[in-house]
Amino acid sequence: MLDLSWATVIFQIANFLLLVLLLNHFLFQPVMRRVAQRKAEKERLLQELNQEREEAARLRAEWEARLARAEEEAAALIAQAQEKAETERLALLQEAQVEVARILAEAHADTHQQRRLAIDSFHDELLDAILEISGQVIARTAPPEMHDSLVKQLNDRIWELGRSQMQRVEAFRRSLGTREPTAHVTTAHPLSPEQQGLLVRTLTALADRHVNLELRIDPSLAVGLQVRLGDTIVDNSIAGQLAGLREQVSAALKERMGNGQTDPSA
Repeated sequence: MLDLSWATVIFQIANFLLLVLLLNHFLFQPVMRRVAQRKAEKERLLQELNQEREEAARLRAEWEARLARAEEEAAALIAQAQEKAETERLALLQEAQVEVARILAEAHADTHQQRRLAIDSFHDELLDAILEISGQVIARTAPPEMHDSLVKQLNDRIWELGRSQMQRVEAFRRSLGTREPTAHVTTAHPLSPEQQGLLVRTLTALADRHVNLELRIDPSLAVGLQVRLGDTIVDNSIAGQLAGLREQVSAALKERMGNGQTDPSA
């Protein structure tokens, strides 16, 4: 028979229990904690993924809504611009005149030299910006008929010059000498063959000899054209008219500032 003492049995039980405790502490508990951590990490990642999907869906819906609104607004703006192009052009010029008048009034009330100089510089920049924007708006919105009308007006002006100022015309013809002159034509838009032929006939009549054309496209003129033949320049462009308006406004501004210097109480 197997002779086992109680001491041996108790010792074996104690060893087993100790082994169980050691395995539980060093093996099972770390493994279970790792499993729990992995499960929590997996749940966290799934939650973040769901949040990112929801955020992506929200952003997509938001951008789609913005795009739809932008397309609607763009279509409305284009329709409005097509319907009110001429009205907006006139309104812009009127607003520019009102703004210039307001600036002139402020400059008239200023009594300090440094402030007058600062306002004068600001006026110049504002005038340049207003007239530049005006030219760009007119160039974009003006119908082709406006350009054709300005070309015809220039021809009419040259014919009128030949009829009403013969002394000036004779002096101009003598200044050309015996050479075959070339007219330098700068235009905002290309000229049709008919318009070129009309210009050649008009300038030939003015110079009393055949005139060649040298064409150049310059979109900065906005609408219309400019012709230089010898020392004579005929400008019938929107850019030229805006430049003339700028000179008038600038002169009025300087006159108003001069009145402010002589009358500080004004």
